Amino acid sequence: MNITNDCVDCIIGQITKATKQLQCTEKLSKEIQDEVLKRSKNFSHEHTPPWVARDVYEYLAKKINKDDPLEDIKQDSIQTALSFVPFINEKLSNSKDKLYTSIKASVAGNVIDFGAKEQFNLEDEIKNVFDTNFAINDYVLLKNRLSTINKLMILADNSGENVFDKILLETISQLYPSIKLFYATRGKPIINDITVKEAYQIGIDEVATIVNSGVDTPGLEISRANDEFMNLYKSMPLIIAKGMGNFECLESHNDNRIFFLFKVKCNVVANSVQQDIGSIILKSGKRD
Repeated sequence: MNITNDCVDCIIGQITKATKQLQCTEKLSKEIQDEVLKRSKNFSHEHTPPWVARDVYEYLAKKINKDDPLEDIKQDSIQTALSFVPFINEKLSNSKDKLYTSIKASVAGNVIDFGAKEQFNLEDEIKNVFDTNFAINDYVLLKNRLSTINKLMILADNSGENVFDKILLETISQLYPSIKLFYATRGKPIINDITVKEAYQIGIDEVATIVNSGVDTPGLEISRANDEFMNLYKSMPLIIAKGMGNFECLESHNDNRIFFLFKVKCNVVANSVQQDIGSIILKSGKRD
């Protein structure tokens, strides 16, 4: 999915929000915002939003001299997510379809997204998601595929989501013990996305092999992945891609191994899937 003018406005807005969140001085904020606005005039509409976002976030990190500018936000999100684990575990214990319930919990976590223009409340989402239908629901297809495979990869998205992704991985492991599980992270800090650090932090390694994709974009840009990851990725019979960034990078691949799992948080993605903002999506990567 290539960027649109809405994407350009969103990326500019993200940087403005980040400078406020980071409490930059007025002078530094203006310098950063002016430079991003200048660069935006030359954003290539032949690239995806995550590809374009990489450049401006690298610039932000350099200007404030921090490798992970939003680290505090990431940690706050993880701690908030952890507080909901008892509630989700109770839902799981009473569920007749634990796989479906764990998928719902995982997609609820996708509201934690600093980069999204539309923001949602995690507590509200957790409370309501189990009674909310998927606007696009390929669950039966996914469930049927799980019974035929020997390995599965989840493509991670935002910090905080990893807490709920771990619950999904644990559930899959319990229901399908013969499936070897992998969890792929970003290669370096970008926005509030999950890196190897945050994956290990909450114990993903207890249930899955953590894989560094090597990408420096807030979405899996295949061209920026490392060779080790790509060899593993190509061997996967089934992939769950979390979040809009991964959808934006991979939806054009028409790959029936992929199932996209995310909440719609912008008009561009809403138009792409022909659903409303706020909808939750579980969608096969194979086009109709």
